[in-house]
Amino acid sequence: MVVAQEQFEWEQPIENAPRKQKKPVKRKKPRSRWKSVLALCLIVSLAGILAVETINLTVVKAAQIRELEREITNIRANNALLQAQVDELRSVSRIESAALAMGMEKPAGTVYVAGTLPVAKSEIGVQSTPALTEEVAEEPSKLQKLSQMFTSFFASTQR
Repeated sequence: MVVAQEQFEWEQPIENAPRKQKKPVKRKKPRSRWKSVLALCLIVSLAGILAVETINLTVVKAAQIRELEREITNIRANNALLQAQVDELRSVSRIESAALAMGMEKPAGTVYVAGTLPVAKSEIGVQSTPALTEEVAEEPSKLQKLSQMFTSFFASTQR
């Protein structure tokens, strides 16, 4: 068997090994600290400005909300006073005393007021019987119920 002899480079002494030429490393200019400090100050100041503006907006909106709440309570109190005045003006005793002050006389006895009664619709040729009216009053179908719910939902949003 023939075996090739291997040559190991590591067995050679270091002094005899050929030296590789080192490429000169281009050194970057050292970063000055004042640029880093300036960038940090800029970031901190922007964050501070945003924080101050947010706090300012919050305080302003809170003051506006308090002012509107005061206005609402004043309007509610004024509304209650106006409602009391309306109730007082609508009272029967006040109207009676005002009418007597104007020279009107209180009627004696029972007073009848003429009015109109609602007239029933007349259907010619059709007579309804109690048995037929019971059959007509059926439960609405599921489709009709769904349609009623759908219509009532949109009617409630229009109010």
